[in-house]
Amino acid sequence: MKATILGGGFAGTTVAHLLAKDGWDIQLREKENHLGGGCRTFFYGGHPFTYGPRLYYGYSDKVFKWVDSIIKIRRFPFELLTYVEADERFYSYPIHEDDIQKMPDRERILDELAVRDNSKEPKDFEEYWVQRVGHTLYDKFVNFYSRKMWMIQDNRIFDIFKWSAKDKAIETGTKEAYKGSYIGYPVNLHGYNPYFDRMVEEVDVKIGKAYKAGEATQSDVVVSTIPIDEFCGYKYGELPYIGRDFTVFILPAKQVFPGDVRFCHYAGGEPHTRITEFKKITYHDSPDSLFVLETPSRKNKLYPYLTKANMALTAKYLESLPGNVHSIGRLGTYKYSTIEQTIVQAFECYAKITGKPNPMDGEFFGIGDTSMMKDRREETGLKKDAKP
Repeated sequence: MKATILGGGFAGTTVAHLLAKDGWDIQLREKENHLGGGCRTFFYGGHPFTYGPRLYYGYSDKVFKWVDSIIKIRRFPFELLTYVEADERFYSYPIHEDDIQKMPDRERILDELAVRDNSKEPKDFEEYWVQRVGHTLYDKFVNFYSRKMWMIQDNRIFDIFKWSAKDKAIETGTKEAYKGSYIGYPVNLHGYNPYFDRMVEEVDVKIGKAYKAGEATQSDVVVSTIPIDEFCGYKYGELPYIGRDFTVFILPAKQVFPGDVRFCHYAGGEPHTRITEFKKITYHDSPDSLFVLETPSRKNKLYPYLTKANMALTAKYLESLPGNVHSIGRLGTYKYSTIEQTIVQAFECYAKITGKPNPMDGEFFGIGDTSMMKDRREETGLKKDAKP
């Protein structure tokens, strides 16, 4: 049996590996000159980095152990900061109750928190957040950041929105984000690159080979991980995305960000949304430190606009696919998916194609699955590694 896989990121290489191990003749086509997509590690001045922080983040024991058996993952506590220019200071994010006490308008914030009303289902992104944190905290941390991030004028365009919360709206206890999760990054200097190489050891890889809509593949099965609308020739219309421009720079300092802070968000009028200190992720040993600054852009496709209308269009595309054609991954399903979720999708696709049991069945944990997160917090403890 022959299969053609389009795209060489986590989705494409993982399903290629699973089918190849099962005896399939696999050809994987990647339009770029490298595997790994946005998770590919590059080097500047000897420093490893990716275009955007690509932490491993998830809640599945099975998926983590599987990835960790291929590329060892270093787990670490994770904190992030948000700069609020109006207050002239950084605060923890998710919003922490201890920081509220330090805010100049804390009395108004506390009054708003006291009268929150979560009794009705919010109709849009803005209403969802105002119900959770009040207008003042929404403006400090979410409102302008979101409009900048998505290059929009009004957050109310988002009628699918629960994905936007990192965890609880207002945190207590430690200032770690994603408490109870598996969070970390590969130990090796080349990051996830060895994973992609391992996945295609028994695969015919065609680098720089783009796919044109409707092109015949002469395969029994096609698995696409490229944008679903592009794959289908935009026959029902184009799905919108927002991307990022990335600026890489090095500073003459051993370390800049404090403690367990790995990157910082900027929630005001600055053109950029995030700066990552990659040494805090890769643990690269150097007297200098590399940073990547992100600015919203329409030049690439990184984040789908999750609205009911866009998801309905996506469903129409997916329903139009023949039975021997599968579309998976973030671009293939038009959903924000983590590395963990993408790998589970690849396993599900393999099981669907072959009819064999799925060893990752039931391991797809959705962002915002609070009951699952509570269970994971009770089961999982984090051990802090040595400082980078």
